[in-house]
Amino acid sequence: MALVFPWVLYIGIPATIVLCLFRFKKKDVYENGKRVANTSLVEETEQYRKLYKEYKILAGTAMVALVAAIGIGWVLLARPAKIDTVSPEIKNRDIFLCMDISDSVDELNLNMCDELKKVVTELNGERFGITIFNGQSVLLVPLTTDYQYVLDTLDSLKAAFQDSIKRNDLTFDDYFSDDMDWSTYHYKYEGTLAEEGSSFIGDGLASCLYSFPDLETYKERSRMIIFTTDNELNGEPYVTLEEAAGLCKKNDVRVFAIAPENVTDESTFKRAIESTDGGYYKSTSSNAYDQLTADIKKTGTSAMAQTETVVTDQPEALFIGLVVCMGVYFLLSRKVRL
Repeated sequence: MALVFPWVLYIGIPATIVLCLFRFKKKDVYENGKRVANTSLVEETEQYRKLYKEYKILAGTAMVALVAAIGIGWVLLARPAKIDTVSPEIKNRDIFLCMDISDSVDELNLNMCDELKKVVTELNGERFGITIFNGQSVLLVPLTTDYQYVLDTLDSLKAAFQDSIKRNDLTFDDYFSDDMDWSTYHYKYEGTLAEEGSSFIGDGLASCLYSFPDLETYKERSRMIIFTTDNELNGEPYVTLEEAAGLCKKNDVRVFAIAPENVTDESTFKRAIESTDGGYYKSTSSNAYDQLTADIKKTGTSAMAQTETVVTDQPEALFIGLVVCMGVYFLLSRKVRL
């Protein structure tokens, strides 16, 4: 066990010693009592000696418990912890999950969430991120190795897709019912709606591309995007799909697209995706996700060792000791009236 703030003891121990010296300094025998003559007769009795000895033992034990409690308190303030230096292996590969969250893709995205969770789990070692788009793009999860955070976000998206599908069957009056909880439903819409148009495919892909940090600095990193959409454009985007795919190709970012059975202008969409040296998969294929995972694993990567210090607090045993010492002190101090 190590102490995160050992300097606390440099202050606490001397302060405790000084307090003890003042506390145990010899006092006037008659300061708080009454003068009684001829006490020697009482002091020589067996009963008195027995009670006096018991008093000294209990009082001494109580004071030791108090000093121990103070000492443990100082150690707790110094933050006892286990400090380890670890070097987890991080693969030199960054993957963004980029999802079109318009209502027309709800069924695809709902089925994809569980499949994407499998992809994240199988590709352990990479950094993952999540962006969603409709009329505008939102970065939900920046690139991270915190896979649980990525999985939790996919669970939140799955709940939103389920709610969206369910609400498509509601009547007009249901929408104004006070019993409706809209928090889950609106999760996928916060920040993604635009005043004019929706499903801006090219904008969504381009925004995801520039969510990669150090895109032009560290070109040796392997970068890819898992892209889901039905390519049903509604409006005038700033960037076309072909332009966004060209930007991905220019920056060596491969796009692996998963599309539903009905894809708008499928040939153009597939050609744009494959121009990035990525892959195109239909969600209706029985092995689409297995093939996606296998193709990603084939891409070049190298492992990096990232040294980091992990601090794990360990106050449990000392806290129990503090409670025990304080309990002993309060019980005995009441008995001997310290």
